[in-house]
Amino acid sequence: MREVLFRVRALLSRRGVLGWWATLASVGLGLTWLPLLGQPGYELAAGLTLLLTFLGGGLAIAAARARPGLLASATLLAFATLPALGLATLRTALGTPCDPFQSVAFVPLLILPTAALVAVLGALAARVTQRWWLALLVYFAFVLISAVPTAWPLLEGPQVFAFNHLGGYLPGPLYDEELSVPSSLLWFRVATLCLAGGMGALLQQRRLRGLGALLVFGAIEVAGTSLGFRMTDAALSEALGGVVETDELILHYPRALTDAEVSRVLGDVRFRHHQISTYFGAPPPGKVRVWLYRSAEDKQRLVGALHTQFAKPWRREVHVNGLTFPHPVIKHELVHAMAAPWGAPPFGVAAGFFGLEPHVGVIEGFAVAADNPIDELSLHEWAAAMKKKALLPDVASLMTPQGFYGAPASRAYTTAGSFLRFLSEKFGKDALRALYREGDFERAFGQPLPSLARDYEAFLDSVPLQADAVNQAFGRFRRGSLFDRPCAREVGRLSAQAGALMPTDPQRAKELLARCRTLQPDEPSHALAEAGALRRLSEEEASRKLLDAELQRLEAEPAPWAEAALARADLAQEEGDRETATALWKRILERQISPAMERTSQVRLDGLEVDAVQRFFRPGDDDVKAFLLGEASRAHPESWAVRYLLGRRLQQAGESATALPVLDQLLNEGRLPDAVAKETTRLAIEAAFSLGRCDEVKRWASRSRFGPAFDARAADWVERCAFAWP
Repeated sequence: MREVLFRVRALLSRRGVLGWWATLASVGLGLTWLPLLGQPGYELAAGLTLLLTFLGGGLAIAAARARPGLLASATLLAFATLPALGLATLRTALGTPCDPFQSVAFVPLLILPTAALVAVLGALAARVTQRWWLALLVYFAFVLISAVPTAWPLLEGPQVFAFNHLGGYLPGPLYDEELSVPSSLLWFRVATLCLAGGMGALLQQRRLRGLGALLVFGAIEVAGTSLGFRMTDAALSEALGGVVETDELILHYPRALTDAEVSRVLGDVRFRHHQISTYFGAPPPGKVRVWLYRSAEDKQRLVGALHTQFAKPWRREVHVNGLTFPHPVIKHELVHAMAAPWGAPPFGVAAGFFGLEPHVGVIEGFAVAADNPIDELSLHEWAAAMKKKALLPDVASLMTPQGFYGAPASRAYTTAGSFLRFLSEKFGKDALRALYREGDFERAFGQPLPSLARDYEAFLDSVPLQADAVNQAFGRFRRGSLFDRPCAREVGRLSAQAGALMPTDPQRAKELLARCRTLQPDEPSHALAEAGALRRLSEEEASRKLLDAELQRLEAEPAPWAEAALARADLAQEEGDRETATALWKRILERQISPAMERTSQVRLDGLEVDAVQRFFRPGDDDVKAFLLGEASRAHPESWAVRYLLGRRLQQAGESATALPVLDQLLNEGRLPDAVAKETTRLAIEAAFSLGRCDEVKRWASRSRFGPAFDARAADWVERCAFAWP
């Protein structure tokens, strides 16, 4: 090693080599001032790896002219990243509470194999020609060649992760905060080292060693699908195991699903396909392929993207996970795939510059607008409530890639969707489809984007809102973007670990959540989760103090305050302090925070004397809870809360035939508070649908008195029932 360092020192004494090295080091230092790259984790390692790929070739060629040896050249390249890594480490350690080493494993895995391969390719380019500029062209030809096996699976295969022997690794969408080193990356970087070692040995006339290393490289590459760094349609179909085809679509699903589960998923997807076709006037040509994964972890392992569902419009396919019915995002993703014929080639999305410059705000807003998701509030109501709370992103800048990714994902998607839905309602769907070609607002709507944005914001001011809508919006949209939240990657990893450990090791979960709270003291969810861990550890006093402190701190923020109040009331009830619990539930009702909060408080108050009601809200076996509620319904026939929770639990368990009479009786009595009646009506509609009783679905939908958002959801169930049970 001493000899290698001596050669590195000798190389730096050459003016040309020093110039290239200083350039690399300076640009690397500049990278540390970009968002997410100021910490020595994945983002900085990936940025430095790309820096070595595109600028390191010049240094490798200059070093090769001096013939110092490939190891010395690779070491010199790696050393060029040290100033950036050192500065990022110091800034993180001294200027932030973040752990500078929480994802440091990415640094050697990404940088060192790339440095070795760049050194070899630079030496090879220098040997091909004596002219430095021709050698650079040869080197960049190697870079372009390496991009082919990286881009091809992304374009023609189902995966969204990317592996490149020079450029490193892209795990998929940046929205996923939980990032760890997958085994596939370890295997891939072993292959990179074998490639660099084999080519380097051949350059040094060590043929046997070189051929052996290249054989190992080839073996790993051939096994790329099974090792997880490459995926094909055939391999993915085999991994999932199930497939069914209809006139509209091809559904791939996990082989472990029951026939009933497959039928339910298929019906859901076909209905959403029908809705989208109706919205745009006619179904687009061709079939859509849907890949369904049982869990987010399965999807990440097979194709990338943990919590992000995604579509590949140019392949007319979508990738979603989860068996929730109705699926919360399948309609959104189907819009992406079905709208491909209206988008710009080659990718079938809104894009300029020959289809290579995607307009992300238009792409995502188009899908949200066509989906028109409705839960407690409508799309326009969510956006109007955000505006009143000063959370609405700048609409004009949101329609640019930089603006869209700079805003928190939940705010960006909702605002973009509401904006394009507004334009569709004002100018018609044909104009909206025209926008999806190139993202040109003036051509599609006859007005420049700033003018349209001003009209939209004025429209939001006219949207009527209930008293609790603004509080709901703050609760839903309060979290900042990945770029804004301190130590976001570390907190994402720690909170995920804490959630997994909570049932088995609450002590360790508590320690991890305390760390999260230190890193993000303004985020109440960490304190509430830590209080839950303390309760599991029977440390009620510590839990009480933590929750009381949160209640005081969050007094001016109704939505998070209510979450803390519910947790504190539950603890008080468990300790026998009914006075405190009752006062908190009544305070939640007075503040009109959200229907969900009101519903929970009303149920807890009505069931104050019923142990089964209070146990329903604590961790425990759902079947035991259902049994206790059944017993309580006979012992306390006067309590509507008992029967409501029993009907709810039965419907959630798929026992619609048993649940529906309970729910019907509750609604016909007319004793329920509005928030509870609203949820009971929703459950009754879903139970009637499950039984194929469309007349009852219509009956309960027509009796709704809960506002336009609920009416829209009820109408969706009526339409779904007519489609499923014609």
